[in-house]
Amino acid sequence: MMDLNKIYEKVSRVSDQAAVKKVTSRTTQVRFSNNAIDITNTWNEELVTVFLAQGKKTFSFDLRDERALEDTLNRAVSALKGIEENNDFVSLNDRKNSYRTKGNRDEKLRLLNPQEFVNSFIDQVKPFFKRVGGVFYSRSISEEVATPFNSGSQGQFGIEFVARAFNDKDYPVQTSFMSSSDEDFPLLEKQGEEIIDLSRNVRNIREGEEGKFNVIFTPLCFASIVSYTIPMASAFQVDSGMSMFAGRLGDRIGSSIFTMYDDPLEDSMINAKLFDDEGTPAQRTPVIEKGVVKNYLHNFSTASKFKTETTGNAGIIAPTPWQISVEPGNESIEDMVSSTKKGVMIVNTWYTRFQDYREGVFSTIPRDGIFYIENGEIKETWRSIRISDSLLNIFRNTEGITKETKKVKWWDETLPTKSPYVQVADVNISRSR
Repeated sequence: MMDLNKIYEKVSRVSDQAAVKKVTSRTTQVRFSNNAIDITNTWNEELVTVFLAQGKKTFSFDLRDERALEDTLNRAVSALKGIEENNDFVSLNDRKNSYRTKGNRDEKLRLLNPQEFVNSFIDQVKPFFKRVGGVFYSRSISEEVATPFNSGSQGQFGIEFVARAFNDKDYPVQTSFMSSSDEDFPLLEKQGEEIIDLSRNVRNIREGEEGKFNVIFTPLCFASIVSYTIPMASAFQVDSGMSMFAGRLGDRIGSSIFTMYDDPLEDSMINAKLFDDEGTPAQRTPVIEKGVVKNYLHNFSTASKFKTETTGNAGIIAPTPWQISVEPGNESIEDMVSSTKKGVMIVNTWYTRFQDYREGVFSTIPRDGIFYIENGEIKETWRSIRISDSLLNIFRNTEGITKETKKVKWWDETLPTKSPYVQVADVNISRSR
C-alpha cells in the first residue's frame, strides 16, 4: 500500500504548496441477465493524486505505484518549469479546519450477501417477466488528504442496485436503488415489488405523440435531469461560459416549490463527505432555493476570484458537486397521477445532449416506462419519444413535488441523488425516430 505521508513529505520539498489525496476502494460486482447471474467480480484499487504549485504554476498527476514516484515527480518538476502561470490559482485553503463525525449505521448492508440478494430478487420477479437483468455493487471507499494546512481521513460504504425487466412483448421497466444506511434496508428488499408494480402499468403499447405534455418524472428520471444541472453550478463551468447559471446568481429561474442542494452531509448516500480535496469541511449548499439561484460551488481559488467563501467543493482544478438532494413537497404520487388530465409519467432517460449550455437547452431519450395518462388513469404505454426542451423551462414549470423520495444512482447518468417525483407542465415532446 502507498504511504500518503511519505509521498506528501517528498512532494512538499519540491513545491510551494502540495496536496496529496489517496483513495482506496474495494468493489464487489454481481452482474445478471436472462434471469441468472453472469459473473461476480471483486477488485481492489488504490490511487494517489498529487497537486503541485510553484508560485502560480500548477501541475497534477496520478500515481498507482509508489515505486514510480521519484521518476514521475522529477518529470512533473521539469514540466512546471516550462508551463505558463495559472492565473486562476490563488492558493489551497490555508485555514486550519476540524471535521464532523458521520452518523449513519451500515452494519446490515455490509453483511448482505450480494449473490443471495440477486438470486432472491430474480426468483421473486421472473414469474412476471420474460427476462430480467442488472447489476449489484457494494463499495467500500477510504480517502486521505494532506495539504500544508490540513489533513484528514474519511470513509464510506454503500450499495447500488439496478434492474431492468422485459415483459412478454419486450417492453422494459427499470428500478434503481442506492444507500449507505441500514435504515434503507427495507426499501432495498422492496425493489422486486416495485418493478413488478411498475410493470402492471404497461398496456396498449404504441409510438408516442408529439406536443406539449404535463410530465411526471420519477425519482430516477429527475435524478438524471438534476445530475446534468448541478455540475453547471461549478464556478469553473460558470467562469468558462458553459453554464446556464452564468450571470443568474440571485435570479429566479424556477418555481418557488423547487429547491436543490449539493448535499455531502447526507450520510445515507454513497458520496457523503467530511471534507474536500483541499481539506475544507464539506457543507450542504443550496444551489437553487425556492426557485432562486443561491450559490455557485467553489474551491478556495474560485471563491477568492468571485469574492466569496469556499463551499467545500474542491476539486482543486475545478469545483465539483458531491451528491444531490431535491427537497420533497407535499403531494403523493397517487394524487399526482389522479389529477393529471393529459400527461406522461417517465421512469428513466438517457442520451442527454445539450444544444446550448448557457440556456440549458437539451434533448434526452426516455426509456424503461413511458406511461400516457388521461383523466387520472394510465391509458397507454409509449415508446420512441424524445424530450426537447430547456432546463430553465423544466424548473420554471414545476407544479408538483411528492413527499416520497428515493435514493438512486444509475451508471454514470446520475450522481448519487435523493429525489421525489416531480410534475412539470408543458414539456416539449418529439419523436425520437
